[in-house]
Amino acid sequence: MSPTTNAGLSNTGSISSLALVFGDDRNRGALRDALDSQGFASAAFDSVQTLWDSLSSGRRYDALIACADKAWSPRRWVNLRSMVKLPILVVVSRDALELASTFDDESINGERIEFATAPVDGAELAMRLRLLHSRRNGTNAPPVEEDLIWGSFHFKRQARVVLVDGVEVRLQPREFEVALILFQNLGKVIGRAEIEAQLFDRPASPGSRVLDVHVTRVRRKLSLGPEKGVRLLTIYGVGYRLVALNPPSEIRSG
Repeated sequence: MSPTTNAGLSNTGSISSLALVFGDDRNRGALRDALDSQGFASAAFDSVQTLWDSLSSGRRYDALIACADKAWSPRRWVNLRSMVKLPILVVVSRDALELASTFDDESINGERIEFATAPVDGAELAMRLRLLHSRRNGTNAPPVEEDLIWGSFHFKRQARVVLVDGVEVRLQPREFEVALILFQNLGKVIGRAEIEAQLFDRPASPGSRVLDVHVTRVRRKLSLGPEKGVRLLTIYGVGYRLVALNPPSEIRSG
């Protein structure tokens, strides 16, 4: 099987390129979609040998995601550990949860393993990869990001969730980032290029409307209007400005 790749910018510091191994096409595809939603680069392999061939050709990966399902065998783990020396995130399918107990303490400590249970979304994958990164560097887990609260809007930054009047509003990962950037810069004009630099790994193409689409969805989903005490202004040719119409005029952390 020839590996296919997603290209992107990671949210975990130096972990930016990931290899996925084992599992079926459906499971690997779901994981890659979740990784892509968070901006990670990834390549998928159906065996340790095809992964090893990629490494031997000069490809480099910062971490490995191993899909553990009913087809998992102790031999797979032996082969993986002997051929690949990378931090490992094991994603265990719900019908194979008993597999978690087969990873002994020595292998967990020696190979810097983190676990997650499928199905797993992009936000949780990013969090688990941050833990792997911190362990690889001999540090404690990264500090928990403080929530951001303004009026009826509550941004739960660690979970990448927004509550409006206490009700969760489902945003896509980049929509969440756009909304957070706007509220972090409440009252200020923030340029398109500045927002795009925080969202994407490369400059937007001239005339691109991707950012406008994200902003439109954020405006609609969060009901950014007078009824919520704010107004989202488009500064044509420049960027955007989120204006507070009513108190509270200050953002606080929670």
